[in-house]
Amino acid sequence: MTDKKLTLKGQEQNVYPVLRHASMVKKYPDRWVVKEHTADTRVLYALDQGEGYGLITPDMLVAAEWTAEQLYAYAMDNLQQLPYTVKTQEVAGNRIHFISPPDGYAASRVLLDSLLRQFDQEKQGDSLGVAIPHQDVLIIADMNGEVGANLLARLTYDFASKGQVPIAVLPFFWENGELTPFLVVSHDADTKGTT
Repeated sequence: MTDKKLTLKGQEQNVYPVLRHASMVKKYPDRWVVKEHTADTRVLYALDQGEGYGLITPDMLVAAEWTAEQLYAYAMDNLQQLPYTVKTQEVAGNRIHFISPPDGYAASRVLLDSLLRQFDQEKQGDSLGVAIPHQDVLIIADMNGEVGANLLARLTYDFASKGQVPIAVLPFFWENGELTPFLVVSHDADTKGTT
């Protein structure tokens, strides 16, 4: 990382939120600008440089004379403007939506409340599940009962084990704007039934 050489001045259009597992922040508590998210995840901020990005440090924020609130506002505004497509698969009566644009900020879309509210309004199952296994995918599940929860839990674990930057191995229920992690105690339920 070349954090020390990066400057935020004039870079309002190039900052984005990124998610990381809370353990990474606990290891280096003062290294980056951090915002609380869930018990397991934190929001950090990236200065996009085209071919990659550097994580934003408190020193960079001070040098640019930005507040943490301004940084968050710039980052969320930029995130909302990024395009994406949704791929949907139906498995055992559950509709699984995958958002994975190649921009490095797929998982960050979990911060877009309007996106999750839209999926919640359109759901046909009994609950909405969300997974952010690594930074390059957001999984939103229109779930039915234990089978749906099992399916999302397996997908989350599988994707997290393959991602370069794992974020959360547990999926979440999304309800009334809140993400609540859940753990499925498997009874070896068969989720490979007919769709």
